[in-house]
Amino acid sequence: MKICVFQNWGLGDLVMTVPVVAEMRRLYPQAEITLIVRGGPQRALMEGAPVVDRILSMPKNGERAKLLGFFRGLRKYRFDCAYIGTRITPLSALLLRVVAGVRTIVGDSDKLRWLYAHAGRVDPAQHRVDRMLETLSLWTGQPAAAPSFPLPLSDKAKADGVALLADLGVTPGGFLAIHPGSSKNLAGEKRIPVDMAKALIARVRAEVPGAKVVVMFGPDDLDLVPAFEPFDETVVAVKNVPLDVTKAVLAEAACFVGSDSALGHIAAAFGVPTVTLAGPTIPTETRPYGAQASVLTRGERLPCQPCWGTALHGKCPYDAQCMRDIPGDSLSGLVIPALAAAHGREPAHASR
Repeated sequence: MKICVFQNWGLGDLVMTVPVVAEMRRLYPQAEITLIVRGGPQRALMEGAPVVDRILSMPKNGERAKLLGFFRGLRKYRFDCAYIGTRITPLSALLLRVVAGVRTIVGDSDKLRWLYAHAGRVDPAQHRVDRMLETLSLWTGQPAAAPSFPLPLSDKAKADGVALLADLGVTPGGFLAIHPGSSKNLAGEKRIPVDMAKALIARVRAEVPGAKVVVMFGPDDLDLVPAFEPFDETVVAVKNVPLDVTKAVLAEAACFVGSDSALGHIAAAFGVPTVTLAGPTIPTETRPYGAQASVLTRGERLPCQPCWGTALHGKCPYDAQCMRDIPGDSLSGLVIPALAAAHGREPAHASR
C-alpha cells in the first residue's frame, strides 16, 4: 500500500499531524508512507523519522506552474490514499484527486465533501489531533490508538543541544524555556507581552534560586532580543539555531512557556510540561496536546475573541488586549511549581 500524508501548513500543524502518520505506520507497517510538506523547517522537523519513507517539499501557492508540475509528478508514486491534514480550502483535495490521480482522499472538510472518500466534520470544540485520528478511523475501520508524537531527534542533535546549553552555563533538565514570539503573520497578536515574560523571569529569580531561564528566539523573533537584554548568568538567549538543535534544547527543559505556536507543540511532544498563552486562536482545537499541557487565557472572553478565521485575524485594532490581559499570577502559579520540582525543592516563596 502507498499512502500520502499532505500537510502544507506550519510547524505546529505538522506536529499535530504526526499522530496520524504514527497510526498509519502502526496499522500498516509494510506501507510506503510519503509525507508532503511546504518549507524547509517542516521538512527538517521530520527528517529521519522512521514512521515515514520519504518527505517531499511542495512549491509555494503563488508558483502556479511549479505547483501544477509538482502534483503531476506525484502520479509516478501511484498513491492508494492521500490523507489531508489541512482543511481551510478544498484546493489540495482537488489537485490530489484530479492532477495527481489519487482516488481515495481522506480528511476533515466542510466544503466540497464529494472530493473525499471519507470526510470528517470540523469542530473547533474538539482538539485537532483527536479529530484527525477519528477521521483516519473512517478509512481504516479501526479504532485509533492513543496519540503518539515520534518526532525524530538524532544523537548529533542531542549532543549539539547539550553542548549549546553547556556553553551557556545551563544544566539540562532544570531550566525554564520561554519563546515570546510567534509566526510572522500574527507576530504582534500572538506574541507574549514582554512585560509579562519579564515579570515571570523575576518571579523565577526570587522563588527558584539557581534556576536558569532560556529565552528562545527564532528567525521571526530577532526583533524582540533587545527587549530582553542584557542577558546574564541567570537569563540566557538561544538565537536562531537550527531546528534540530532547537528540538534538542526543548527536550531538556523542565518547563516551557510560549504562545499558541510551534515550539509549544514540539516541547509537549517530548513530554515537557508546557504553558500556552492563547488569545487570538482557538486553544480547544490547537493547543499543545497532552496531560502536561496547560493553557492560559483572559479571564473573560472579549467579544472579538478568538479572531482566528474572522476578518480581524491578523489585523487586531485593540493592541492584542486578549494577550495583555492574561493574569501573570496564574502564569507563575503554573510555572514556579514545575520548575521548583525539577530542582527537588519547594519554591522559596509561596506563589501568589
